[in-house]
Amino acid sequence: MSANCLRLLLLLSCVHLCWLFSPYVAAQTDYVNYDWQLKRDRHDIRIYLSKVPDSKFRAVRAEMQVDASVESLVALITDLPNCKKWVVMCQKAELVEQLSSTESIVYTHNDVPFPVRDRDVYSHVVWSHDEATGVVKMRSEAIDASKYPVRRGRVRIVYAVSEWHFKPLANGQVAIESFAHVDPNGAVPAWLINFLIVDAPYKTLKQMRARVQQPQYQNAEVALFQ
Repeated sequence: MSANCLRLLLLLSCVHLCWLFSPYVAAQTDYVNYDWQLKRDRHDIRIYLSKVPDSKFRAVRAEMQVDASVESLVALITDLPNCKKWVVMCQKAELVEQLSSTESIVYTHNDVPFPVRDRDVYSHVVWSHDEATGVVKMRSEAIDASKYPVRRGRVRIVYAVSEWHFKPLANGQVAIESFAHVDPNGAVPAWLINFLIVDAPYKTLKQMRARVQQPQYQNAEVALFQ
């Protein structure tokens, strides 16, 4: 089980803000066909795990519905300075380069519990918007960050893939689906893995549901939709 997966969602997301293509392109494109096993179903949040072909690390998928607009959710995720207020272990996220209105390079520092060293990652983040369905997707992939010095006390993540999908529903809610497959780049104790692989995604989505209700997100205007 050691190093079975450092699930930073969402990271990261925002940390959702991380993820690399390499031999695992299928992790991003074919994850819907994985053998997902439900590991937690609580407060209308579902967490699934699956083995990934040709990888010793498991993937995680999370689902929930929220009373919010897609615009509000995009505003929340792109509010990088406040990631630590809702994303588990996100110590810092900052914009490195804005490539276009839908594409950017982001740096994320994850505060991992002692005795494991903190992780950080430079990510290429891309947003897409289907005007016909209203579905918004975010894809994040770790990039070759060799030109950026490794910061003291941190381990650089070099492989990770994640996605967020936001689908507006007829009842006014938004269906959220997130996916992540990450190599933590080093051994992680079993007790921490057990937390990261299920508890961290669950707590992140639970906090996301509450955080997105704040006025600055509810009233946000997002360039992606203009």
